[in-house]
Amino acid sequence: MTVGCSDLKCWIELLGRASEIAGLLAAGWWFLYTTQFKPRIQFDLGCEIKRLGADTYLIEVLFMCENKGFVEHRIYDLSLSVHGTTADSIDKARTEPGSHIFSRQLFPKTTIVPQKYGWYFVRPGVRQLITHQLVLESPGPFIEVTAGFTYRKRSAWPHTARRVFAVGTSGSAPVGTHAAPGDPIAGVVS
Repeated sequence: MTVGCSDLKCWIELLGRASEIAGLLAAGWWFLYTTQFKPRIQFDLGCEIKRLGADTYLIEVLFMCENKGFVEHRIYDLSLSVHGTTADSIDKARTEPGSHIFSRQLFPKTTIVPQKYGWYFVRPGVRQLITHQLVLESPGPFIEVTAGFTYRKRSAWPHTARRVFAVGTSGSAPVGTHAAPGDPIAGVVS
């Protein structure tokens, strides 16, 4: 049996069309997999600082989680740590560029999700505000707040945010930003 030129041309054309369809299906699957079924969280921190005594402060950390994806996200391991400055660390930073300013641990890295809840959740399209309060003694003029969570339970790669806040001044907006009055991220030291 001999194959004519026209039959070979038909097979090549059929294979070309099948390749196009397979490519479109693969692209569609990739689009759905990367955008629809994966959580996408915009994560940021805020802080409100209230003076309780001479050198005692109530710190309320605000965790802003905005779900920009299309699936509900559960946060099982929201962690928090707070570090402060010392006069020595500030002086060292002035003379040794790159040295760590926030060397004093005020609150060790701790998961703050209550065990009775098990997780916090953020539904698609929702901006969720989670708060946690601490009392700190002699934190210094600035505190560094670090927080994070993972997208999967017990994952090794956290999504983190770190901000620096002034203590004992007229406000507690992150250093280098200007908080508008009434902004839930801005705080006022009383």
